[in-house]
Amino acid sequence: MKIDRLLGILNVLANTDRTTIQELAERFEVSKRTIFRDLDTLNKSGVPIVSYSGIGGGVSVIEGYKIKSNILSKNDIKNDFTALNGLMSIDESADLTNLIAKLIPEETSMVFSESDYVIDLSSWFQDSITQEKVSILHKAILNKNCIYLEYISKSSHSSRIIQPHKLVFKQSYWYLYAFCEDKQEFRLFKINRIVDLKIMDESFNCKAVEKIDFRKDFGTGLFSSQDPTALFEIILEYDINNEFFLTDKIDAKFFNKISNSEDKGQIIFSVSDLEWAVNLVFNLQDKVKVIAPIELKEAMKTRIKRINELYKDDI
Repeated sequence: MKIDRLLGILNVLANTDRTTIQELAERFEVSKRTIFRDLDTLNKSGVPIVSYSGIGGGVSVIEGYKIKSNILSKNDIKNDFTALNGLMSIDESADLTNLIAKLIPEETSMVFSESDYVIDLSSWFQDSITQEKVSILHKAILNKNCIYLEYISKSSHSSRIIQPHKLVFKQSYWYLYAFCEDKQEFRLFKINRIVDLKIMDESFNCKAVEKIDFRKDFGTGLFSSQDPTALFEIILEYDINNEFFLTDKIDAKFFNKISNSEDKGQIIFSVSDLEWAVNLVFNLQDKVKVIAPIELKEAMKTRIKRINELYKDDI
């Protein structure tokens, strides 16, 4: 919106000695002609803008008009920029560009250089299916449109109408927090389990969402501290050469060197869900061998036997 850009330009001018038309155009992602028009609008509204010609020139506001803002500390500015820049990685909207300019008058490249974190929510791949779904869902959230959803859950492959409220990024995955009209309650939908979705003409009124209880949907955590008698201690043996592959699946914290072996190690952790452990080990392919517990080893043998049955006629 123009008013947001005008406020952003005013904030930059009021907190810097001077800047150029080109720098403002690049910062707000508009043409130099648009910046000239914006400066004329500010001037006509009573903001005393001064231009300087020649080398080192640019535009500014007269010194007596400047109001230095000390509301945000240096750490506040870095944290705000990190969060907003993370959103910019998936939504390069003018609103975000203008908001960054209003809150962060310094050169963003300087703030980026000094910040401690970088948040990038975009996919590694330009043709990401997940990114496309997120974009469609975000549009529905903004316009408050219901969505027809075809979804694969643990218990069924079903269709339903939902009211999308929030996009959630947690532990490398995107989720949609939405009110399910069929179940009449809020549910958390994993984006890569959405088979198909369509934005409907039907609109809805947003419901208050004070917080999201992730434990309701995903339990208390497989590696969390619980009653030891309810946990299975998993011990997997691996070849040292496969460590890099395995750390992409399991945190390196759980890796242990075997004292009397130079080429073998063990991965040791505890879980409450044995079926989850079986699925994990299959994802690790032939890079690990189950040492304990015996229940996991037997479950793996049963799974392998079922797979062999699927291909017995091809052998």
